[in-house]
Amino acid sequence: MSRADLEKYLRKGVLAGPIQHPEVTAPRLGLHSDEGFGKKDFSMSWWAITEPFEMVKESHSHDFDQFLIFVGGDLTNMPDLGGEVELTLSLDGKNLEKFVITEATMVYVPAGLYHCPLNFKKINDPKKPILFHDLFFSPEYKRKS
Repeated sequence: MSRADLEKYLRKGVLAGPIQHPEVTAPRLGLHSDEGFGKKDFSMSWWAITEPFEMVKESHSHDFDQFLIFVGGDLTNMPDLGGEVELTLSLDGKNLEKFVITEATMVYVPAGLYHCPLNFKKINDPKKPILFHDLFFSPEYKRKS
């Protein structure tokens, strides 16, 4: 097998498309594993959150599983979130429970679980942003409700 045969396993230039949140000024990275790259029907994105804002206002669910990952931007101390995030979860979309995240946290959102609002309440140091990772298992992102 030649180097040219192996290059199909590398994807460079993973900048994601336009960002709909003017509060996010750093480039967003993204990967979509579709027919052209792995055929695994998942997508992921990486965001550097440098200022407080509400990213998603409405509670909703999906027909696919999702992981929301919050990590501190000090790469020598990633468990320290460096801020505060509020995330609401609900089994039925009516009885909402707000969770306050202040340390590195991973949230599993199974298909059908209502989630959001998602509010980045506090960023301690914009030079050490909250790193937000969104990973979902579907060929495309669609809100169910």
